[in-house]
Amino acid sequence: MRRLSLIYISCFIALVSAAVIGCTRTDGIDNNNVITTPYALYFSDTAGALYYTNDGRTYDGSIFKPDGRPCKAIVTSVYNVLWTKTHLYYSANNGKNFNHTYDSLTSLPFLRCDGQKGDLNQSSLINLPEWDNRVYTASNTTNPNNWLGVAVSANFGNPKTWGLDASYDTVGVGLLPARMVSFTQLANGKLCGLAYSGAPFDDYYHVRNFVKAGKDDQTNYEHRWKEVTANPDGILYIFTGNPTGTPLPPYGTNTDTSFFTLGHYNNRLIAIDQRCRWGAWYSDDDGKNWAPYSGLPANTALLCIGSPFEEVCLIGTAGRGCYILNQFTGVWEPNNNGLAANATVRGIAGKKNIYKNGNVRKYIYLATDKGIYESTDGGRNWVKTIDGNYVAVY
Repeated sequence: MRRLSLIYISCFIALVSAAVIGCTRTDGIDNNNVITTPYALYFSDTAGALYYTNDGRTYDGSIFKPDGRPCKAIVTSVYNVLWTKTHLYYSANNGKNFNHTYDSLTSLPFLRCDGQKGDLNQSSLINLPEWDNRVYTASNTTNPNNWLGVAVSANFGNPKTWGLDASYDTVGVGLLPARMVSFTQLANGKLCGLAYSGAPFDDYYHVRNFVKAGKDDQTNYEHRWKEVTANPDGILYIFTGNPTGTPLPPYGTNTDTSFFTLGHYNNRLIAIDQRCRWGAWYSDDDGKNWAPYSGLPANTALLCIGSPFEEVCLIGTAGRGCYILNQFTGVWEPNNNGLAANATVRGIAGKKNIYKNGNVRKYIYLATDKGIYESTDGGRNWVKTIDGNYVAVY
């Protein structure tokens, strides 16, 4: 009896051992701990096609055929894919079909210092999951109530759910109208917006910064847009008393002008100049006081900024690859290990797989003119995973 029991026990242990060995990957992740939350990565090329992958490497052709209209921005809102081209389009079936959802989009085309065309980019469209998946976009509608240039959908960006976000603190906002062109959400939840204002044929526009602390609420002034723009020189009458501060350099028609778009790193607001002249600036008070960063190449268009997982901050440039913010020195440094020489980086996205056992694996992707690049070590090293010439990734 004892011998028989030992035989059964030995067989049981052998079977369990075989099962464990058979369920272990070479990379150390147990197959029993399957991916419970896989990521979806969308990217678009210069021909206007849209692609999808869930591993950053393989895809079955384009899910939307090229139409010759390059995209400006991509976001997802739960089950919808939102895609900015000449108009804002949406798809409820993972990008296989798109329809118009909002047409009055702001466009401010300009020439960069390298002679290439610039316009609004990824930051002109933002989805806020924690704000019940409200989607914000820059709007140039001729509606007379379009004081801020912001349209919002409170229903995942679906058609017929768009309206103006014209709610602002009448005490805390200066001379209107202003035209919002870029958004970012800080780690503390605040939504920050950058706007331009002034007569369109003046020598310059004025760069203005706005912030709101929560989703639209007509009864809560903290949830309305407030302006933090400083105006020490009295160029534009914004607030009574002209509050002190250091604003961003102005936009205009001459060679010294800027075209800033927003990003962030944790609770630091960062503005990058697509127009080559002014580099990158940062603000620790929601955009009232700005100071310039150092380390970025001069006379180079800064095309995109991303802070994947709030663990690293990256800037993509025109022809100079990628730069990373040194967290200890506060200086930007080249970060091109594995990138093709003279790469133009137009988009940055962070994705992660969550496994059943709680393990998390993080990836960072770049959309470049040389292809899609992937990093698995926090953006320090890059590997090209997909060939092509891409303008956006999300």
